[in-house]
Amino acid sequence: MKLLVLILVVAIDRFLEFFQRWRADRWPHRATIEVFDTLAGMIGSTAARLIVWLLLPVVLLVWLGPGGDGWIGWLVSLVVLLLVITPRNTSEINRQLLDAAARDDQETVESARRVLFDETPVDPAGATTRQTGERIIVLAFSEWFLVLFWFVLLGPAGALFYRLTEWLAREEGVKRRDGEEQPEPAQTGWLHRGQRKVHALMVLPAAPVFTVLMLLAGSFQRGLSAWRGDAAQGREHGALDDWEAGSIGLIARVGHAVIDVERADECLDQNACLADQRTWYRAAHAIVWRALLFGLALVAVLTMIGWVP
Repeated sequence: MKLLVLILVVAIDRFLEFFQRWRADRWPHRATIEVFDTLAGMIGSTAARLIVWLLLPVVLLVWLGPGGDGWIGWLVSLVVLLLVITPRNTSEINRQLLDAAARDDQETVESARRVLFDETPVDPAGATTRQTGERIIVLAFSEWFLVLFWFVLLGPAGALFYRLTEWLAREEGVKRRDGEEQPEPAQTGWLHRGQRKVHALMVLPAAPVFTVLMLLAGSFQRGLSAWRGDAAQGREHGALDDWEAGSIGLIARVGHAVIDVERADECLDQNACLADQRTWYRAAHAIVWRALLFGLALVAVLTMIGWVP
């Protein structure tokens, strides 16, 4: 059942354009934060964080269990995954990046980079080809793979819990009625720090699994030689915590190493034209899709032997 849901979600993301446009508005993320801000103004930020963070995942876990069996579980799983996968619509943004580079459209390329590097310290205008390629792979991990990983383990409750944890961990404060963001008081900020730690712990077991899938999808030997956590590189890609930074740095390092293209030095040159940059971006995008297909194949095998319902 979970395998069928995963295949449907991948197909809907890839082929239904109206769904991509709807998701590009980040409605689920914005609605979650608006509910949090409203509740925080009524009952305080700590209680609001707990309710938004735990209420729905606990209800789903108690109602459906980790398997999400039956038609009701199937439908709920499909809806939950469609709401929480790739919230910034990175699959479509990656395609726009490739098309714009093919047309030598610098303005659209820069627009796509602004979306890809949102919530990171990297200046999109100055992002290198290597950084952009790594970003494509890191976002595939954080926006696709992590949600699917926790869905396979804990059903729709796991997928929803992961995404809510990430959204709330990135939310620094509470918006006042005048629209300004007010930092949470130190005495209540402990829960926010705890959510960042929980988010890092949820990233930790998934990172080596995705890394192995990338090794199978690309240059195995080069990727294996690059297998090392790099906290500095992880922070460059917006990691929220030192624990998470090592895992994200591992994904970025190995993701870069497994890309295998001709004239790699020319593609990565600081003055490379958009056509050469496109070669690298297309290879990074291909690694993402091959790794995802290997992941679906792994779920299929686990389903056949009865380890995944």
